Amino acid sequence: MFDILTALQYGELAGLHGKAPMEAPYTIAEERILRQLHALEPEAADDFRHEIQVLAQEQRDAAFHTGVRFGAQLMAQLLEDF
Repeated sequence: MFDILTALQYGELAGLHGKAPMEAPYTIAEERILRQLHALEPEAADDFRHEIQVLAQEQRDAAFHTGVRFGAQLMAQLLEDF
């Protein structure tokens, strides 16, 4: 638990998130996006893929922080009752 809190404090969350978006193994949504990207010109597809990865990572980080905050608040509330 201390390692997770330390990683949060110093912004070193890379090891806590799992696989990067748009990297194998692909989710069903990622496979659909990749099929659409393959229909584009290679240069445009690479640009879109990079932008999609950045957006997905931002959303993943925000969701992770929300979950951590919720878990911390829940833990604090449970400890108050004791």
